[in-house]
Amino acid sequence: MKQITAILIFVLFLSSCGNSQQEQKQDQQQSEAFLKNVDATEFKKLVDAGNGITLDVRTPEEVAEGYINNASTINYYDADFVDKINLIPKDKEIYVYCKSGGRSSEAAEILQKNGFAKVYNLSNGIIDWEENGFPLVKTEIVKDEKIQEISLKDFEALLNTDKPVLIDFHTVWCTPCRKMAPIIDKIEAGFKDKAIVMRIDVDKSKEVGKAYKIQGVPVFILFKNGKEIWKHNGMISEEELKKQIEDNL
Repeated sequence: MKQITAILIFVLFLSSCGNSQQEQKQDQQQSEAFLKNVDATEFKKLVDAGNGITLDVRTPEEVAEGYINNASTINYYDADFVDKINLIPKDKEIYVYCKSGGRSSEAAEILQKNGFAKVYNLSNGIIDWEENGFPLVKTEIVKDEKIQEISLKDFEALLNTDKPVLIDFHTVWCTPCRKMAPIIDKIEAGFKDKAIVMRIDVDKSKEVGKAYKIQGVPVFILFKNGKEIWKHNGMISEEELKKQIEDNL
């Protein structure tokens, strides 16, 4: 009887330790998560360090007047705002801003609720940034003629070939996607008649994005004979992409 009691006590002890460790892990994860409001000087230091993703949540008209260099742009008023932010890698710090800090403050809370652990909000917005004399970028908005919208049915038909098929899943608002676009177009031209290379807009091709579990952009997937044979998340060199295609010609 004493032996049985001792075993029960030992089992309860192990269970208690396991629960305690799990609670400690959850507490640690919660303590690591934060949302901080910072001024323009601190915000610029974060942006310049290049450890995270800068997110402009203003309207396209406001963005056209000038934005922080390398910022990804998602209009806070877009009906699919949450869907779009969930395509941003969640292992990165997020530096979010708007005109005066109101929309970005609300956006920061939405980001946290959707699993972004480290969020910095520019408390007084781009107004504070400009008052400090920090630079903005102005670029002419040019329509991207190469990015494709495609249905799931047409996409699956596209894969019905013995040629390698390299797909760049991206969005027009994602800065890394925009940086990769000319590289993908160059690769497409270089492998003409040997492979199919395409850039697909995940925002407009939601069925495809859902079917292939695209949870961040850019994402590169190589298919052969209708099957996925290679996948990469994030930016990648032109040489590595070429090698993947050449190895499967």
